[in-house]
Amino acid sequence: MFQNTISIHPWLNFPQITQKCDLAEVIMEFCKRESANIKDGDILCIASKIVSKSQELFIDLNTIQPSELALRIHHKVSRKDPRIIQLIINQTGDLAGKRLQISHNFIGGWLPNGLFLTSAGVDKVDENTAIILPKDCDEIAEQIEEKLYEKTGKRVAIVITDSDGRIDKKGATQIAVGLYGINGLRKTQSDRKTSIETICDMLAASAGLLMGQRGNMIPIVTIRGFEYEFDRDATIKDAVN
Repeated sequence: MFQNTISIHPWLNFPQITQKCDLAEVIMEFCKRESANIKDGDILCIASKIVSKSQELFIDLNTIQPSELALRIHHKVSRKDPRIIQLIINQTGDLAGKRLQISHNFIGGWLPNGLFLTSAGVDKVDENTAIILPKDCDEIAEQIEEKLYEKTGKRVAIVITDSDGRIDKKGATQIAVGLYGINGLRKTQSDRKTSIETICDMLAASAGLLMGQRGNMIPIVTIRGFEYEFDRDATIKDAVN
């Protein structure tokens, strides 16, 4: 089916999240204050960073003791703080390091939910602080959507996004790490074959055009006009091998 015009709208002046809070409530308060209009069928792409901050998932690196494995990896990837490397190992759930991929200056890790992310989703905030991803971004996406529906009566989809690098390319892109209300995959059928697209990552990358990297202060973007069926059962695992 031909897709109508899609528009992407940044949430400018969204408040900084610095401590534990009800993110859905903050979103609702912002909508009231800024007269932001949420419509049925909108897709809200939300940066994982503010989700993690709202869950207070900060890690004091002074509490992290690097293992021998972390120190060995640090010798290979010296730009990485060994405490961060240990935190990456911890996030994979395998202290033996079998869920890591290391190549030159790249460290990637498979999370327990099957996602593969640069640094296993660990970000260094400052010299002695890091922030990690929530264990279940799907659950948080559902909580946000259900609260928005309760307050507005509008059904929207939520895609939680994170910046991620690739081992074969420079720079970063945006990918989906959690979702609710929209299937992460889109199947298209032709006479000869069925194609499957990772639509959740396409939406995340589209939002990334306006979100940018840290410092841009645009943690939420609305994608409007994209046709999809609301799906309560969809999870990010549907898009994971």
